[in-house]
Amino acid sequence: KQWYQRRVAITAGSFIPIIVLRRDLTTIFFFMGMFVNEGVNQVLKRIIAEPRPARTASSVQWSQHGMPSAHSQFAGYFSMFIILLFYVRISVVTFIIPLAKIWKHVLAALTVVVSLAVCYSRHYLKYHTQSQICAGFLVGLGIGALWFILLEKFAGPYFPIIASMPICEMLLIKDYSLIPNALWCEYHCIKTEMRSRAKKYIRPE
Repeated sequence: KQWYQRRVAITAGSFIPIIVLRRDLTTIFFFMGMFVNEGVNQVLKRIIAEPRPARTASSVQWSQHGMPSAHSQFAGYFSMFIILLFYVRISVVTFIIPLAKIWKHVLAALTVVVSLAVCYSRHYLKYHTQSQICAGFLVGLGIGALWFILLEKFAGPYFPIIASMPICEMLLIKDYSLIPNALWCEYHCIKTEMRSRAKKYIRPE
C-alpha cells in the first residue's frame, strides 16, 4: 500500500507542473485518465492476484501482484492517447517546414518505441512475466482509446463552455480543442506579441 501511494505521489508530482504550465483542459483530461488507468490496474491486480516472477533471495521482494503490469499498462495508455491526439486533433500546417507532413508519423513512431522500451525494461529487470507485460500493454491501449473517445464525443464538446467559466478564466485555464494546430497557434501568437512589444522598446538612434 505504501509503495502504491508513493508511486501515485511521484506520478502526480511529475505531471502537476505540466498542468500548471500548460493550463489546458485536454492536458487535465489526459491526467485524469492516468488515474483511471491506474485504478483499473489495481482492481485487476487484486482480482487476478497473479504473483510476480520468482526473484533471487538478494533481489528486492515485491508484495504487489504482477498481473497486469502497471508500467506496461501506462505505456499502452500513453501511446494510444497521444497517437490519437496527433492524428485526430492536430492538423498539418504545410507552410511551416517542407517535412511538416511527416512530423506526426515521426512523433508517433517515437512514442511507440519509448512505450515498447518501457515494456521491455519490465521483462529485462524481471519485474513481470511476458504475459503480465502484454496484458498490461493491451489493457492500456484499450483504456487510452476509450478515454480519447470519451474526450472527443462527450467531454470535449463542453470544453469551450468550461473554459469560459469565471473560475477557469481566473485560473487562466484554456481550451485548444477548436484550434487545428495549437502548437503553431501558440507559437504564432507569442511571436506576434513579442514583435509588438519589441517595437515599443526599440528606440531610433
